Amino acid sequence: MSVIQSCLKVVQLAQLVKINRDKLQLYAQKLVKENRHIYKKFDEYNFHLNQQLGDENLLIYLFVLDSMNFCFWPEEGFEYENLAQLIKDKLINNPQYFQPEQFAKLEFNQFKEDLFGGKDFALIEERFKFLKDGAQVILSDYDGKIENLINTANQSALILLKILTTKFIGFQDHSVYKGKQTYYYKRAQIFIADIYASFDGKGLGQFYDIDQITMFPDYRVPQVFNNYGILEYEQNLQQKINQKQEILPGSHEEQEIRASTIIAVEYLKEEFLKLDVKLTSIECDWILWQVGEETKDDLIPYHRTLTVYY
Repeated sequence: MSVIQSCLKVVQLAQLVKINRDKLQLYAQKLVKENRHIYKKFDEYNFHLNQQLGDENLLIYLFVLDSMNFCFWPEEGFEYENLAQLIKDKLINNPQYFQPEQFAKLEFNQFKEDLFGGKDFALIEERFKFLKDGAQVILSDYDGKIENLINTANQSALILLKILTTKFIGFQDHSVYKGKQTYYYKRAQIFIADIYASFDGKGLGQFYDIDQITMFPDYRVPQVFNNYGILEYEQNLQQKINQKQEILPGSHEEQEIRASTIIAVEYLKEEFLKLDVKLTSIECDWILWQVGEETKDDLIPYHRTLTVYY
């Protein structure tokens, strides 16, 4: 079962979160009218590494970044861009540091000192574990090269997604909702999308089915949707979010937010198409994430969940 199919079942059974399609339609019109359907590209962000260190190091950068790209909210003043810059700087100063053969031998305390100056960081041990596990899989199954992993998928995003979510524990983002297995795969899909974006859809970044990848359900896009009334939350859930109370991972609340966000983006694509704007789900995510980042101080709070998946 695909991400969309499983999430659609959650939306159909949801009692705490509803999608307001009328407001979604108005929001699509607003974005197009204001030219907000045009997004910044991967290499326009200074904190991203480009191809200056070669293809394999770029792939390593993306793998490391997306393996650790989760749960920033407990750390005041440290977000995605800070982590991206930190990893970029480390690779530029020491291109061998994240090589699978070298990283597989690295000890946790050394990693903590090297990247975070020895300071505690939310879920830092889990981030290290995912990287360590990933390095070992790449060494044992792909001769130490992420390029070999990518080539195994034969330019299919969906095949690569299956490989990532089967072989790498850090990418196994799924849960059970009312007895039904549900798939979200936020970081596995964003890794594929980042490869696609950083290689501009060419060479290692060419996937003939990139349009089958969904948006990446975390906290910024549902925050935008909730702010504009597109995602409507049951009163108690809305109160929890407004008061910045923690939402438990795997709870009905959390899963309905994530699943509804994925399906709402699918509906947003349909609304864009009515306006002669053809976009993939990942492009819609980039647009909404960028809007959310630029206006985050003016939005209502996002939901807070302590999780290794986003």
